[in-house]
Order: sequence, then structure tokens, then C-alpha cells
Amino acid sequence: MATSLLFGAGDLGTQIGFDLARAGDDVVALRRHADRVPEPLTGISCDLGAGVDAVRAALEPLTKRGGWERGPQRVVVCLTPDARDEEAYRATFVEATGTALAAIAALGWAPERALFVSSTAVCASGGLVDENTPPAPQTPTARVLAEAEQLFLAALPASTRGIVVRPSGIYGPGREWFVNRVSEGDVGDPSRTTHRVHRDDLARAITHLLTMTAQPDALYLVTDDAPASAGEVATYLAERLDADADPSWRGEWSASRRLDNSRLRRTGFAFDFPTYREGYAAVLDGDGVRHS
Repeated sequence: MATSLLFGAGDLGTQIGFDLARAGDDVVALRRHADRVPEPLTGISCDLGAGVDAVRAALEPLTKRGGWERGPQRVVVCLTPDARDEEAYRATFVEATGTALAAIAALGWAPERALFVSSTAVCASGGLVDENTPPAPQTPTARVLAEAEQLFLAALPASTRGIVVRPSGIYGPGREWFVNRVSEGDVGDPSRTTHRVHRDDLARAITHLLTMTAQPDALYLVTDDAPASAGEVATYLAERLDADADPSWRGEWSASRRLDNSRLRRTGFAFDFPTYREGYAAVLDGDGVRHS
């Protein structure tokens, strides 16, 4: 049985853990409150803000767990900041990630693969963007994420394959911000380009990259097959919700940026929700739950 360690078990992290468990892994997740980690995952209570020694001490008993004598084979860093400002992002993505990796190093563990969940916010803002496009973060929080990506890759043992994934806007069960905006009749600029990925597809993509036989690349954009204007998506949702559709929602698409997911596609990954239509249909039908 393979072993997987999750740093962070919120909504996305928990779904990743479920998928890894279904793939046959023994999955352990660190979270501030272990009682919020659902079975079949095993929870460990630990606050990454407590420092390297505290995290190492929390992890050390795993060496006595069957199959964990040499530590986890796979590691996922999937953290959620307490706020959406630069200070909170730095505490979470730079400092807490550094603490997690330092604790692994202190235990002498060298996982086969380790993955960090970042964001397409670090990507350039114009034209066709893929993994070869130099990052160009435009906001303080995006710049912190770009810094955290580099820290993550640099801190891994030489034998560990490091993977950074940059998901676009995550939606799914309980992630209904845009649905609510449509219901309220306010979607902002309808011509702006939007990209998204359903939470379940993102979790499946991460599990795929961690478990596939071929050696993964170091960076993947994870976004569905259908970039679309906000107006196009809003019009679809308005029709499903029987809400008033503002004619301006059908305006011209600015196409300011198009994210290319072909690198992920070439690994053999297939989306269950390849466009916003399938994904939002599932959301509106109440499929799935958001993990607390």
C-alpha cells in the first residue's frame, strides 16, 4: 500500500485524500483539528504555525505505522489562508509550506513525489498562456504564490519529484459565488475572460499526477477545456435559474487571456466536467458536498 501525507485537509485537500484513498493509498492528513478529517483518512492535529519542531513531533509517530517506516511516498501541500491579503498569504504559502518541508527533512523523509497547489493568478495576463509562459503576477498575493512555488521546489530532497499545479477558478459544491452573482443580476464586466475547474476534476488531476506511471513535469495548468466570457456563463446560469438575463451579458468576449491545458491532457487525463455547462449543471442539481 502506498502512503500519502496531506498538509491541509479543507474542502479540496479532503477531496484529494478521498481520491488517493480510492487509488489504494493509506492517507494521513495534518489539520489544526484532526476530528474534522473524515474517514478513511487519518487525521493528525497540528498547526503549521507552531514551528518545525512541533510539526516534526506530530509526524514522528507515523514511523511506527505500518508501511510508513520511511515516511510517505507522496506529499501534497494544499493550504488555505485565513484571509485574502498579502500577510495571510505569506504566513500560509511561504512560511507554513517552508515549515512543512523542513519537518519532513528533519525526519529524513524523501517522498517520491510532492505536489504544491498554487494558482493561475501567477500567470501572465494576456494572450495564450501555457506552462512555458513566464509568470507575471500582478498582485501582492500572486507574487507571494510565485515565491512559494520556488521555495517549494527548492526545498525538496534531490530524489523527490516536485510538481506545482496552478488551478484556475475553483467551483463546485458549496462554491457558488458566481451562481449567486447571477441570481443578484451583477456579474461585473461580462466581456472578461473566465477560466474555471470543478473541484472534483482538480482533485482527480492531482491524484493522477501523483500516481501515474510516467514521470510528471514540474508544472501544470489545471483548467477545463472551455474558457468563456463571464457573460456567456452568466447567460447559461440565468436560463437554468430562470433569472432575468441582462442583454449585456451576451456582449463581445474580450479574450484577454486563454489558458492552455494541453500539457495535462497529454498525460491521459480526461475531465468529468470539460466545460462550465457540465460543471454548473452538477452544482445546480446539488451533486456532491463541500467538505468542512
